[in-house]
Amino acid sequence: MTAGGREKLQAFETPDSRTRSIWLMQLVLGAATVTVAALATVISPWMFGIWHFTVGVVAIVAITMAVLAIPWARRSQSAVLAVPFLDALAIGFVASNTELRLSYLWILPVTWVALYFDYRALIGILALIGAILFLDFTLKPEGMTGLRVFVVGISLLFTGITARSVMRQTRALRRLLRREAGRLNRTLARRSAQERRTTEILNAVDVGVMRISRDGQARTVNEAYVKLYGLDPLDTSLPARSIEYTALRGMPMPPSERPFSRAARGETFSDARVWLYTADGAWRVLSVSAKALSTADREESGMLLIAQDVTVITHAERERERLSAIASHELRHPLTTMIGHAELALEVDELTPRLQERFEAILRASERMLEMADNMLTGSRPAFSGRETYDDVDLRNVISESVASFRPTARARDITIDLLIETEIRAVVDEFRIRQVIDNLVSNAVKYTPGGGTVSVEAGIEGDSVAVTVSDTGIGISAEDLPKIMTPYFRAEDAKETAGGTGLGLGITHTIISEHGGTIVFDSEPGEGTTATVRLPRARAEARTREAIS
Repeated sequence: MTAGGREKLQAFETPDSRTRSIWLMQLVLGAATVTVAALATVISPWMFGIWHFTVGVVAIVAITMAVLAIPWARRSQSAVLAVPFLDALAIGFVASNTELRLSYLWILPVTWVALYFDYRALIGILALIGAILFLDFTLKPEGMTGLRVFVVGISLLFTGITARSVMRQTRALRRLLRREAGRLNRTLARRSAQERRTTEILNAVDVGVMRISRDGQARTVNEAYVKLYGLDPLDTSLPARSIEYTALRGMPMPPSERPFSRAARGETFSDARVWLYTADGAWRVLSVSAKALSTADREESGMLLIAQDVTVITHAERERERLSAIASHELRHPLTTMIGHAELALEVDELTPRLQERFEAILRASERMLEMADNMLTGSRPAFSGRETYDDVDLRNVISESVASFRPTARARDITIDLLIETEIRAVVDEFRIRQVIDNLVSNAVKYTPGGGTVSVEAGIEGDSVAVTVSDTGIGISAEDLPKIMTPYFRAEDAKETAGGTGLGLGITHTIISEHGGTIVFDSEPGEGTTATVRLPRARAEARTREAIS
C-alpha cells in the first residue's frame, strides 16, 4: 500500500471531532427516514405511489451517503451548512401531501443549525421551511388547514430558539469549566511546588519530622526521621527497624505508649525522652514532641511529630553530673575545715568586734558554699529540682544581704554599688535559690566592671510580679554573644580576657528563674555595660507551693 493510501485509511479510521459530529447529525436523520420508509412499506404502501415522497426518501439517503464519504476536515463551514439546508428541502418532499404528519423530521436539521451555526443560518433554514409550507398550502389547500401549518411553523421556531439558547448556555458553561479547570491546574501546580519546597526544607534539617493525618496515617516523613527509625524510604508505612526503649538497655516501649501511637491518638506532648536502638546497633536518645496542626482545611489537619537526636546533649549532661559529683566531693572537706576553724576562732574571747564580724562573714559564706556543693549532683537542673520549699519571703532582705556580701570586693576594686529598693517586697519563693540568682548577677556585674565603675541594683513590685534589675558600666556583651550567654560553659572572648570563670553561673540562674515561672532578660552594648532584669510572678509561686503541699 502506498503512503498516500495509508494516510487516507488512517484519516478514515480516525476522523476528527468535527467530522464525527456531522456524521452523527446526518445519521440520525437518515435512520429516522429509513425507519419511516420501512413503516410506510408495511402500513401505508400507497405512499410510495406519491412520487415526491419517494424522491424525498431517496434524496435523504443519498445525502447521508455523501456526508459519510466527504472528508469534512478540509471543508469550510459554509459547505457543512449546505447539508441541513438540503435535508430541509428533502424533508419538504417527504412531508408534502401527507397533511404534515412527517413534518416532525424538520426538527433534526433545525436543531443542527441552531446548535452549530449563528442566528442568520437559523433564520435562513426557518425561512426555507416556511416557504415550503406556504407553497404546499397554496398548491393543495384541501389537504391541510392553516392552523396546522401555523402550529408546525411555530413549533419549529421555538425548537430552534430553545436549541440555540441551550447551546449558548452550554458553551458558556464549557468556557467557565475550562477557566475553572485551568485555575485548578494552576492551583494544583502551585500546591505541588509548595509541597516540593516544604519537603526540600524538611529534608535539609537534621530533626526528624513526620506529619500524621487525622486518621492516624503518616503523610509526610523527612529524611532525618527515616534515617533515625530505619524506615523504608519507598514505603514509610512498613514497620521501623529501630526499636524504642523506656531507658538505656531497659524494656521496649509498649506499642500504645510509643510517640507515634500517642500522636496518632491526638495527644500533644513535649520533650518526651526515648531511647532508640537503631538498626546499626547504636543507642540514640531522642527528644520527641507532638503538636496539633491548626488549619482550616480538615483534610490537611492532623499532628506533627518532631524527633530530635539529643544523644550528645545527654552524654554531656551525664558528664556534667559526674564532674559535679567530683567537685562536690572535693569541696566538702576544705569547706568543712573552714567552717570548723571559723567556729573555733569565734569562741576566742579576745577577738575584737571587727575580727569577729569578719569571721562571721567567713562562716556564713562557707556554710552557703557547703550547701551549694551538696546540691551540685542534680545534673541539668542544678540544685533546684530536688527542692520544693517555698516560703513567704521579703526579698528586700535577700537582695540587701547579697549586695552587702559583695561590697568589700567592690570597694577593693574601686567600684560603687548602689542599692535602690522598696520598703517591702514579699513573694513566695525558694529563698536560698533566689539568693543564688542575685549573687550570680551581682558577682558578674562586679567581676566585669573596671575600676571606677558603678553597679546598680533595683527591686520593686510590678503588678503581680517582682522585678529585680542589676546594671553595670562594665565591658558589655556583643550582639553576637548575647543569645549564647546562658548556654552552659559558654564564655565570650572579652569575658575570658577580663576574669576567670566556668560559664555555668548564668545557666544555673536561668534554670532557677524558669522553675519559679519567671523570666530573665539581658540588654547590653559592648563597652557601655549590661542590664539584667529578672521578673518573678508572686501569685504563680504561691500556686506552685499549694500544689507541692497537696
